[in-house]
Amino acid sequence: MTLLQNVDSPMARRGSSPGCDSRQMRLFPTAVQEMGPRAAEFFAGMGLVRAGLERCGVRTVFANDIDETKAALYRANWGDESLVVGDIRDICGEQIPDIEVATASFPCVDLSLAGARAGLAGEHSGLIHHFVRILAEMGDRAPRAVLVENVPGFLTANGGEDFRTVVELLGDLEYQVSDATVDAAAFLPQSRPRVFLLAAKGTPAIAVEPPPRRSDTRLADVADDDGEWWSGEKRDAFFDSLSDLQQARLRCYRESATVSWRGAYRRTRGGRAVWEIRGDEIAGALRTTRGGSSRQAIVRAGQGAADVRWMSPGEYARLQGAGDLDYGAVTERQAMFALGDAVCVPVVEWLGHHWLARVLA
Repeated sequence: MTLLQNVDSPMARRGSSPGCDSRQMRLFPTAVQEMGPRAAEFFAGMGLVRAGLERCGVRTVFANDIDETKAALYRANWGDESLVVGDIRDICGEQIPDIEVATASFPCVDLSLAGARAGLAGEHSGLIHHFVRILAEMGDRAPRAVLVENVPGFLTANGGEDFRTVVELLGDLEYQVSDATVDAAAFLPQSRPRVFLLAAKGTPAIAVEPPPRRSDTRLADVADDDGEWWSGEKRDAFFDSLSDLQQARLRCYRESATVSWRGAYRRTRGGRAVWEIRGDEIAGALRTTRGGSSRQAIVRAGQGAADVRWMSPGEYARLQGAGDLDYGAVTERQAMFALGDAVCVPVVEWLGHHWLARVLA
């Protein structure tokens, strides 16, 4: 299967997330409306934060990431005029142009079980200190709004001490900080809660009430009509790995009069890799595809039949609200890795409308 240059679908073409009417684009004050608020995007990845902010009229004038593959995707979609590829430790505040917004989707590795919960003392997640350093070095030019994103473990790592540390570091720079956990399932059929630390300068902390998860989206809405469904030993191995509970769940889905599509993923139970099928009709949180256990599968069941296959790059893209972007600069696996490590576009758009616009008003 060849990855299309873009992977748009009817659902992706519906564009803006619920509550984000494109007619509301001009939300910002006159002083910044002529060209739009300016943003610097750190740990930019393939640029999905930029994609969400652009829907709100924010233009990115600086972006940084160290990963060359993600940079190839960034260039393919946004050009390289604003992109600096390299280690954030080598960047200083004077290199950053004047901006109103700075964003940081810093590495989550050390905030998760995969990183042994090393937290901000870890080699990767600890890079957030350099983001704060750059803000400090900007002095009076520091942006009015700062958005920091990470996995839910950001709140609890080291007993919550890591989260409090970042809040205090921003407070030392005179930012007022609130936070919100927003789930991609509020917009798309993917369970992907993420923590957003929302920091504002020159105004009291502005809290937002996260949108509820939608109940009217289904994995079927973004699934490819065709695909390489498994057969023979591969499909049998999938079915054989299911626990008794999972077997019963699959029988129920298979015997249903209607066909449903569900995410499936591998877990280690009792030292053995087993497959588990979701109880709802959405995908689990997409992950990077570095290891086979991280890649998600799709189960289609109903009317007496059940099939399973790997999720496709196009489905990954649509589940991140990025089905209209160009992925031709990299391999399919590289595109899926970048998408699994990215921020859901409509979530960023929603924050732009409901939080950022209030900060810059």
